[in-house]
This record gives sequence, structure tokens and C-alpha cells, in this order.
Amino acid sequence: MNKTFIAAAIIVFFGLVTQSMAGVSIGGTRFIYHERAKGVKVELRNTSQSAWLINTTVSSGGTWSGVTPSTQPAPFIATPPLFSLKPGRENSIRLLKTHANMPPDRESLFTLSIAAIPSGQAQANSVQIAVRSRMKLFYRPANLKGNPQEAYKQLRWEKSRGQARVSNPTPFYVTLVNLVVNGKKIDNPGMVAPFSSRSINGCATVNTCHLSWQSINDYGRILEKTERDISGK
Repeated sequence: MNKTFIAAAIIVFFGLVTQSMAGVSIGGTRFIYHERAKGVKVELRNTSQSAWLINTTVSSGGTWSGVTPSTQPAPFIATPPLFSLKPGRENSIRLLKTHANMPPDRESLFTLSIAAIPSGQAQANSVQIAVRSRMKLFYRPANLKGNPQEAYKQLRWEKSRGQARVSNPTPFYVTLVNLVVNGKKIDNPGMVAPFSSRSINGCATVNTCHLSWQSINDYGRILEKTERDISGK
């Protein structure tokens, strides 16, 4: 019996600056749309022996940990939104801004979703899989104060009600990586939005809580570790 299965939301990462899915490599793991840019180019390469249909969408916010989902339509379009990528070939997607009614004093976050869909006939007893990769797309207004690569060092931590509360005084989104709270690594520590705060468990049983964390720069590379001790109730 011949069966074709299509599954979604399978993400495989190779390296820090290239994301791969189903034999299709994406030239980046996150993308920055600068206010004065005319667009952002996303490079793709098919490293497999099969052709894939590439479908691209952009949505507001996302389901990233520490970020409130948004129901607003994204002010971006992807062109072309759907195309075939043949074996061994390269192509690119261009992201274009449709309007600019976004906060001028901070970054805005969007989700870039790229799906690789099998475009050929399934062979006997084979499995075809549609793979969808979701990446962060940041809109960065001009003239924001500060250095986005240094924003994670400016996070403010305090101990409150047995939790570590983190505040981000900068206009940039900060992605937490390798967050360790009192010797325990926190799974999926998520992000801290600009000018916002959130709480993280891990300080309930001690008076002084030791924290260490890292972040990711615009090119997907992990930055050096920062440490801090916090105390309180």
C-alpha cells in the first residue's frame, strides 16, 4: 500500500548561522529588518536530490516563550510567496514592508515561517514530509539608543517572591540562552521584550540567587556569559 504522510513543525538546526530543513538550507536563523532598508533577502539552497515547493509567510509576534502572541496582521509580504526549488539550486525570498505603523522607540517582533513541501510523486512504501521552520524577524527602527549586542548585559534582575524577576530597560528584544539559576539550567528561557519584565522560577529556596546567562547577536552567534547575584524575599 502506498501512503503519503505530510507532517509539519519539524525544525532541525545545523550550526549557528544556517538553518536546514528537509535538505533545504536557509541562510540565517534570525533576520533584522532595518527601518530604512528597502527589503530583507533570505537565501535558500536545495542540498537534496528532490524538488521542494517553498511557501513563506510572515505573522505578527509569535509563540516564543516570554512574548505575548499578537493577532494583528504583519506589515510584511514575502515575494515570491510560493515557488519550486529544484535539486542543487539556490533562490531567495525578499521580505518587503507594506506599511510602517510600528512603535518608533523599540523593536517589533514577527515570525518568519518557511515551509518545504514535497513536490514530487511518492514512491512505494515511502514517506513524504512537509517541514516548516519558524524564525524570528525583528523590525528595528532607526535611531534606537544603545547597542543591540550589549542589551543582554543591561538586564536588571531582582529576587521577588521566590522568583528571579528580569527587566529589560533597552529598546531591543533580548533572547536568553544558557540561563542558569542557582546551578540549575532553565529549559527554553525565552525572550525579554523591550521595556518589559517577566519572572523566572528557581530562587525559592535560597536567600542569595546566582545567575548566569548568554544571548544571541544579529547573526545568530552566542555571546559571552554574564553573571550576577541577587538577593531579596
